[in-house]
Amino acid sequence: MVFIVSSLCAQVNYRYFVYNGRISLSEDRFPDAIRHFNTAISAKPDLFEAYFLRGVAKFNLSDYQGAIDDFTTTLTIHPLYVRAYHYRGISHDRLKNYYNAKTDFARALAIDPFNADLHVANGATRMHLNDFSGAIEDYNMALMINPGLSYAYLNRGIAKILLDRKAEALQDLDKAVFNDYFDSDAWIRRGMLRSEMDDITGAMEDFNQALKIDDSNPLLFFQRALLHLKQNDTLAALKDYEQVNVLDQRNALTYYNRALLYSLIGQLDASIVLYDEVIKINPQNVYAWYNRGITHYQLRRLKEAEKDFTEAIRIFPDFAGAWINRSVVRREMRSNRESDADYEKAMAIIMAMNGPDANPDSLYHQYADSTYFDKIIELESDFISGEAKSGRVQFRDIDIRPFGFFVVGIKPDTKTTTDIRSMYYNSGSIFESINNTTGRQFALINQTRLNNDAKPELPLNTMDTLIADKAEGGCAGLADFALMQQKVGNYQKALRALDEMKACGDDFDVFGLNAGSIRALLAELSLSDEPYVIDVMIAPRKQSLSKPGTFELPDYNAALNDFQRLVRKQPDNAYALYNTATLKLMMKQYHRSIDDYSEAIRLAPDLAEAYYNRALTLLFLEEEKLACADLSKAGELGIIEAYAVIRKYCARPGQR
Repeated sequence: MVFIVSSLCAQVNYRYFVYNGRISLSEDRFPDAIRHFNTAISAKPDLFEAYFLRGVAKFNLSDYQGAIDDFTTTLTIHPLYVRAYHYRGISHDRLKNYYNAKTDFARALAIDPFNADLHVANGATRMHLNDFSGAIEDYNMALMINPGLSYAYLNRGIAKILLDRKAEALQDLDKAVFNDYFDSDAWIRRGMLRSEMDDITGAMEDFNQALKIDDSNPLLFFQRALLHLKQNDTLAALKDYEQVNVLDQRNALTYYNRALLYSLIGQLDASIVLYDEVIKINPQNVYAWYNRGITHYQLRRLKEAEKDFTEAIRIFPDFAGAWINRSVVRREMRSNRESDADYEKAMAIIMAMNGPDANPDSLYHQYADSTYFDKIIELESDFISGEAKSGRVQFRDIDIRPFGFFVVGIKPDTKTTTDIRSMYYNSGSIFESINNTTGRQFALINQTRLNNDAKPELPLNTMDTLIADKAEGGCAGLADFALMQQKVGNYQKALRALDEMKACGDDFDVFGLNAGSIRALLAELSLSDEPYVIDVMIAPRKQSLSKPGTFELPDYNAALNDFQRLVRKQPDNAYALYNTATLKLMMKQYHRSIDDYSEAIRLAPDLAEAYYNRALTLLFLEEEKLACADLSKAGELGIIEAYAVIRKYCARPGQR
């Protein structure tokens, strides 16, 4: 039997999974494609095609470093594969590794010198290095090889714009439109150039034509709004800006511009609401806090204005304007001593940076080349259309937070659960003995998946069973009872049953995962005790000695004891270590958390949630390079949320 099973595992149909991966790629279902290619690679790791195609999928999910790794493996197997050099070069370019990009393009061109796309790619990298004349040479070569290549005309036109050769640029953009009439991007770029050349009528015609081709492109509405502003049509501009945020709800730059316009026309309350949206998306943006503070001041909301200027100062301590404005606000609030201190601080900053006659605003010029300053003024503005990019999970608006604990549950019917692989772990030997003993099919469930995705039903029998105080049927009955009570929120009943299971033998030790997760939850729920919640009482309520507002970190020690006890009994249980790491993360023990996640990964190299959580912890500690490698691995293993985090923190190097 062992021989037969091994033989079957070795006979995975490589071509079948590559074919299905290709279909997923063509339909923009990139995470599905990666899963297919993973299976193909496991079957035949010495063939290059699945690695290359998986790299393409990762690239489309903005996981550029992950793509580079797969293209490198491709070239190790097939050193003359031009497309792998080509795509690896583009990936390097996206990560601003321009020397590596040019090196890859040179290698590819040495093999295939008449590949027009390679010349275009090399030209794009030259443009990123501000070598616009060199880029034009590349585009000229591409057009000699393929005179109908519309995006070569488009890029050459943009290079000429940047060299201030606008008349020639317009001719190239005309050719780009002529060669690909239904490319909305060409119409938008020509409209932008015409607007820059003050051809308002021509620009508006181009934007409207682009709108007929693709009415889901937020960049189009953003550019048309700028054109309306040139015409002093504020209401039309606001309408187009609003459409940008309908299509791209995380475009902070557009919320910011709308807030400014509403302030200009005197609708200050609307302006506040929009600044709120900017701050939700870019909480470190100093201008958003500063301008919202000014708007609060105009509305005579002095306390709110003071808080906003204080936050602007926290983000950018040398912001003299924020010190001055807070001084004014505090003067009006009759906090004269604090007001004088703020004014003196502002003057000290100005004197130190510019001398006694300088304007406070000129201070910003001192930071023109500062990465820190770039970070605190950057506004998110990818101009991503949710409809056009619906297959690209990295553009989903997700709440970035770690995955929760693993707990034991009843494995659901695979026929009724769509995402079984990402939600459940059979965990091999952990349940082999206990499943044989009880006749159950236990599995490990991540609580985040359980809460956010499908919610498999545990075997809830009758209301009498739910309200029972005691389990029947030995250890199997205790297990059923504990899971049932945990599911419906009878946490103390569940804990009693789990404590009784300690006498059931080593096989049942794994239920310590559940005990620890319940105790962690109860520690958090204790924060909802009085005086914050008024309960129905039978006896008279005693006066609480607690002071409102004195929130403290929950006491997770009881939960930590459960997880650590299981780790001592089962030192090879990666899920116990994962839960320990996650709890330490909640306890703000970040470095110890990373150590435990690393050990969990050593024991279970495919534990995707551990990579993801370790990555978020590393990001918090500003270890971006290590974090991005973990995110790439988490995405490869099926955590599609990783690609949204990669897009935000890894796809644009140097920006946080």
